[in-house]
Formats: sequence, structure tokens, C-alpha cells
Amino acid sequence: MKKFQSIFGVDNSWFYTEMPWWGKICLIYIRGDLFVLLPILLFIFIIGFISLKWMMIILGLLIVVRQSGELIYWLLQQFSHKKYRPFDFGFKNLDNNAIYILYQTFAIVGIVGGLSLLVKLLF
Repeated sequence: MKKFQSIFGVDNSWFYTEMPWWGKICLIYIRGDLFVLLPILLFIFIIGFISLKWMMIILGLLIVVRQSGELIYWLLQQFSHKKYRPFDFGFKNLDNNAIYILYQTFAIVGIVGGLSLLVKLLF
């Protein structure tokens, strides 16, 4: 197992590094997300060459599931220890709880957006 880890050179500091804005648009929030989400996004992009409608349906499902997970994550953060402070979007005077609420509302918008996309494509 040690040999496998050394091949990639992955440690916690690399894994938990925040992605730049373009990664977050693609639902990749930390570098560790790349291991799973990058292949899925590439697969969805390839599906787009076959059928744009199916690409959009799968992308909508990914958005809904990913944002639902984020919503649950930030709800759990809000009601547990308040040690972790994510990127605060420049709101330096807000406490961690307020930042968690911002992330929850962003996740809600993502869920609504993904479901709207699916409804539009299916009906």
C-alpha cells in the first residue's frame, strides 16, 4: 500500500487543497474530488458527442446528487463543532455558522438548478 501512495505523491495537504473557481464550477471543490469527479465529467462529456439530451440529463442528475450531498455536509458542519472555516467569499466578519449557511443556500440553488434542468429536458 505504501508503494501505491508514493506513486501519486498524494498526502492530506494535497488532497484537501481548494480548487480554483473553474474547478468549483465543475463541482470539484478540493483536489481529492478529482479522483472520482474528473472521470465522471469526462464520461458525461463523451456522452454529449452521442446525445446532447442524455448528456444534459446525466449532468442534471450529477448536479442534484452532488449538491444534495453538499447540503447535507454543510448542515452537519453547522450543527457540530465550529472549528472548520471554509472559503468565506470575502465575508471576513462573519462567523463560521454564517459561512455554513451561505454554503447551504448555494447547495439549495444547485439542487433547484439541477432539478429544473431535468424537468425542462424531460417534459
